[in-house]
Amino acid sequence: MASRDGGLLVVRVDVRSEDEDELNRWYDTEHVPERLALPGFRSAARYRSAEHQGRYLAVYELDDPAVATSAEYMARPQTAWARDLMARWTSWERSVWYRLPQP
Repeated sequence: MASRDGGLLVVRVDVRSEDEDELNRWYDTEHVPERLALPGFRSAARYRSAEHQGRYLAVYELDDPAVATSAEYMARPQTAWARDLMARWTSWERSVWYRLPQP
């Protein structure tokens, strides 16, 4: 189901305090630039929880939610840095959202 109005990819990540600096370096220097270079990714915004130490949220605006669920996207290889860092996440959740039509 394609969406003319776009959608979101939302990722929540929890890390130990000793991994926070590396997580932020990875997002800023590798992950976000890679995602924004992909067709269909409009923007990226990141947030740090005001209530939970080590909890981060990344929100990517998409032309179409199918961009983040396609076989091509899901099959993209991860870098060694990404694999190493993601193995240390204590918790994470990924969800893709469709924008509702405006009344």
